[in-house]
Amino acid sequence: MRKAVDPLSIHLRFKNLPSSHHRWKSLPQSVHFRRLFSKKSNDMLSSGALPQTLGSITTTKINELSKQRALFEKRRTEVVNAAENAPNLRSKAQILLEGVTKLKGFPNDALDREDLDADQAVDEESAIEDRTERARHANIRRFLLQSQYDPSVSDHSLKGWISHLEEELQYLQLRHKHANFYSTLVTEWLGDLEGGAAPSTTTDDEGQQSIGFEKVGRAEMHEQRATWESLVFSKADVDAGAVRAYLENLFETSTPSQQALKELREKIRAFGVDFASKRTWLDVDDLKWVSDSLLKSDVLTKEKTAILKEFMRNPAVAQEVVDVLNMRLASLDNWGWPAGGIPVEMRRQLNGKYRVFMDEDLLDSLMFQYLGIKWSVTLRSAFNSFLDTPAWKFLREQISRRESSRRSHFTDGESRRRGVNCVNDLRKEMYKDVYFMTLLPSSVEEGQVSYDENNEDSSDSTKKNALDTKHSLLHLLITESLLYTSLHGQFTVLRSDFKWFGPSLAHTTILTVLEYFGVPQNWLNFFQTFLETPIKFVQDGPDGSKQIRQRGVPMSHALSDCFGEAVLFCMDFAVNQSTDGAYLYRLHDDFWFWGEEETCVKAWTTMTEFTKVMGMDLNEEKTGTVRLVGKDAKRHQSQQSDDPLPKGDIRWGFLKLDPLEGRFVIDQEQVDNHISELQRQLTSCKSVFSWVQAWNSYFGRFFANNFAKPAMCFGRSHIDMAISTLSRIERTLFPDSSSGVSDHLRQVIADQFGVHDLPEGFFYFPVEFGGLELLNPYIPFLAMREGIKMTPHGRLRKAFLQHEVEYHAVKERFEKGESDNAAATGLNDDDLDGLSLEEYTRYSETYSRPLMNAYNDLIRVPEEISVNQTPELHRNQMSLDKTVINDTVNRNIISDSWFRMSPYWQWTAELYQGEMVKTFGNLAAVNREFMPLGVVKTLKEGKFRWQS
Repeated sequence: MRKAVDPLSIHLRFKNLPSSHHRWKSLPQSVHFRRLFSKKSNDMLSSGALPQTLGSITTTKINELSKQRALFEKRRTEVVNAAENAPNLRSKAQILLEGVTKLKGFPNDALDREDLDADQAVDEESAIEDRTERARHANIRRFLLQSQYDPSVSDHSLKGWISHLEEELQYLQLRHKHANFYSTLVTEWLGDLEGGAAPSTTTDDEGQQSIGFEKVGRAEMHEQRATWESLVFSKADVDAGAVRAYLENLFETSTPSQQALKELREKIRAFGVDFASKRTWLDVDDLKWVSDSLLKSDVLTKEKTAILKEFMRNPAVAQEVVDVLNMRLASLDNWGWPAGGIPVEMRRQLNGKYRVFMDEDLLDSLMFQYLGIKWSVTLRSAFNSFLDTPAWKFLREQISRRESSRRSHFTDGESRRRGVNCVNDLRKEMYKDVYFMTLLPSSVEEGQVSYDENNEDSSDSTKKNALDTKHSLLHLLITESLLYTSLHGQFTVLRSDFKWFGPSLAHTTILTVLEYFGVPQNWLNFFQTFLETPIKFVQDGPDGSKQIRQRGVPMSHALSDCFGEAVLFCMDFAVNQSTDGAYLYRLHDDFWFWGEEETCVKAWTTMTEFTKVMGMDLNEEKTGTVRLVGKDAKRHQSQQSDDPLPKGDIRWGFLKLDPLEGRFVIDQEQVDNHISELQRQLTSCKSVFSWVQAWNSYFGRFFANNFAKPAMCFGRSHIDMAISTLSRIERTLFPDSSSGVSDHLRQVIADQFGVHDLPEGFFYFPVEFGGLELLNPYIPFLAMREGIKMTPHGRLRKAFLQHEVEYHAVKERFEKGESDNAAATGLNDDDLDGLSLEEYTRYSETYSRPLMNAYNDLIRVPEEISVNQTPELHRNQMSLDKTVINDTVNRNIISDSWFRMSPYWQWTAELYQGEMVKTFGNLAAVNREFMPLGVVKTLKEGKFRWQS
């Protein structure tokens, strides 16, 4: 049996390849390279290779640290004994000073220059900086010398220095003990990983990768698999002729849409023809963005992720990959799936749903990703160009020419200002920039856009990720409801998505739509081959049956996004036309529509017709309608049986839109269900660190994210509701713990490791500081709460008042005759009279800049207001070891620079600093070199494996 491939050794295998290597076809040694991509090799990859390797590294480091600790104890005891036998206070202080500085690695700080050997060079880098511990030691040395001659240096001062140095020795001892304890926690974590089920990467609802899958799943897993198979392995009843007729009736009934369609087809056809006629497609630079994009998706297993990362570190190997991909692309017409089929597995998501992922050959994954991104960028560009044609309508108020002229005359032409000047302008820009074709990338560098992406560790904080976009849609909905109920008295919103959209999407629908948009036949042939995948479930073992996919698209593939967005673009345009420019806000197959009820009925009728023709089904569980009214309007009665709009609630995450309160409220019953699930997941954890990972992902992110990010339109009440619910969750899980999660962990650690009296900061401080880095979701909510100074209705009232003040200023100018439009063309004498306040404010969504400013304010996420820096924290920051500071540079966590720290870490540092310094003498509980930090960071990248 061939030896399993260790992913960490692959780089070593290829690192010595010459840079001026031969081309793939002339490289006989490349048989090893081919084997790395073979299915057989991938099947034999050791799932535990990474934990085993890290375990070996950790064991070696812990053994070395144990030796260092024993040496430290020996030297500390010698210093203590010598100090106890000192003849006087000054000698005792000097012995302690020399012992402490030696143990800390700066023995010369306790010695005068004349005490050093004449031939010993003094390291220039050992210069002592102000406001550091070394500065205190140097000063004690100077003062001890002074005390030999100057009686003003009293015994009281000597006793103070002795007490301080003895305290430092105790802190050093405790920090070594903590390092040993921390290493034990890491060893426990590694043992948990090695002993667990074979891990595989998946993604939960808030975008965090998780590891693993148990072979024996829950009942709901088997139920969902049965449903999935009933869809995927049965052909959809879709009439290609009916789809084509629907598209013709949609796109070819007006001259503007006919012209826009012609341009769309030309762009798509030209790309398909030009791309297929290339002789070389990729180079090493292209492979980098392809790999980066693929690594961010959920396609690759953990082992293939490690292999690809190793390959990309070696230019010679990367070039070989490029050569093979170019060869495959050159013969794309003859490409096909392996006869043995492609393994698929079900992975549990944090919300309890299961998704089915393919595990194809790594080179095929790279090729699919490359083609998917290229086609995605092309389609997004073509669809955006279509959006900018006269065929696409945009929401506007119906203002007569006479009314427009009268207003222009009254305001001296101010209504003709260019740019974004009103709410309708803002709606248009936001729809184009944020919500239209949101799943397709605008460039190859942007890569695949994940619908479930959280991206919380992204270095580009200016780029809005998928979760931010979902939250911003909720902010937009509530802002619009406030606006509509204030201006029009009522507001209707409907929401739905497609039932099992990915697995049920008909191949006939996909191929017919792509053909209609001008995709060449050779590409249609390849796409059909790609879609008709022979698959078999990993859970069924090697003897499992193979079946051909008849419907649906593979999960998390860029090509799948292309196909889905191309089909749903047709629904976007259909709703746009039927509602005369109203906006269908769609995030993949999750779509929202709102406005006046009559318009909502038109949109719903259009969507249901589209759904039927395309062979899809609406998801009744996520479909609903809510009607809101202003405080002075008569509230609708309950929906009647003949209501044209769908019944059901409007929900997102743990939120439910309450029609009586006119805001989102948390569904506490749904929260209770997840409390039970969190308890189950925590109970299944076999190590402290894995427990912390589960807690952070579930309590720290999943709950908080599904309460939605605060916004000005939500007001402070939403934040109060969220933090009250978080507090209830924690009290329910730990009813007997006064400090909740930290008390629970404190007791677990005391029972298992015999370590007691751990300060609160140990649980919440970063791993670089020897902490567990528990997430505290209360802090971001509270930090934002302080930034909300006005209620949402108060902000709207302020805008209406500003608009009225603006009217009186314009009226005063008009009546003074300052306008130069007195002879306005087309207006009779009566029309030349001034406007009333009612006329001036009638079309505020078109003319009111104060209302636009309020709209912008209401959708805004409040900034996190940080706590203030205290002198104590500043002093403690200055005493941080440089090795700790260097580890924190790229994370914006606790460091020696207040302004480099994020508001979360500023708050955390100030809150917990007192106990940490009291316990360990420092913000950091351990020195960097005394713990296996690299191992901890590597394991943290793996995230958590949810138990199935």
